[in-house]
Amino acid sequence: MPDFFREHLRPLAGSAGLHLLLLAILAGAALRWTSSQPPVELAIEGYVVDSAPPQRPATKSQRVEPLPKPQSDSPPPPEPAAEPAAMRREEDASVAERAAREQLETEQRAERAAAERQRAAEAAEAKRRAAEAETRRKVADDEAKRQAAEREAKRKAEAEDARRKSEAAAQAERDARQSAEREAALRRRLAAEEEAGAAVSAGVMDEYRRMLAQTIERSWIRPPSARAGLQCTLLVTQAPGGTVMDVTLGACNGDAAVRESITNAVYRASPLPAPRDPRAFERRLEIVFKPTE
Repeated sequence: MPDFFREHLRPLAGSAGLHLLLLAILAGAALRWTSSQPPVELAIEGYVVDSAPPQRPATKSQRVEPLPKPQSDSPPPPEPAAEPAAMRREEDASVAERAAREQLETEQRAERAAAERQRAAEAAEAKRRAAEAETRRKVADDEAKRQAAEREAKRKAEAEDARRKSEAAAQAERDARQSAEREAALRRRLAAEEEAGAAVSAGVMDEYRRMLAQTIERSWIRPPSARAGLQCTLLVTQAPGGTVMDVTLGACNGDAAVRESITNAVYRASPLPAPRDPRAFERRLEIVFKPTE
């Protein structure tokens, strides 16, 4: 209500002023009308007295007839024209009517202006509400997109975590399999070593070394300085297939020419023959070279 009075204060004040002006005009017109009212004309009836001698008074049985009024041959006087007071009253009524009409038009204009302002205010309020609704919709859409992005990021993180766990499990499985294979290889090697030890104990290794010594002796070119009872210890490194990689002489009772001739004989005997039992093969061999006389 206070907003309504503030908004319509000027139209209401104008309407009240116009009403007061109309009342003042009506009051002035009434005052002028009473002050200008013409005096009331009084009708005086008169009789013409005849100069004839008096007559006897009439008896009780006689009725006195009034004398007839003298008749005039002149026409009756015309009716008086409208007085200025009536004209003023009509003018005042016309002014009051115009004032009332103008007041009504002013009130109607004020009402139309108020209605227009009301429609403008309602349109502005509707626009504001629409803007607020659009803002809320955008906020809701942004929140929905944010939540969807969070769910997608969470899903990807969970998928990535599952993938890492799967890869870790597969790697653990591979590691376990490789560890099992290494253990199996170790067991096989230990078994082979045990078998090799058994083969050595059976004399296969000794037979292999004697065969290598005989092969080297066949490739040896005996120098003139070689004496009877020659004996040298050879440390031979060979690759798979018997290829000689390195020769080192240990204890040897021959001179430098004898030592060199024995080293050359080992290289000429390469590749060395394979053992009868493959399990007797060794990469590093210790061979006692003791040629026959």
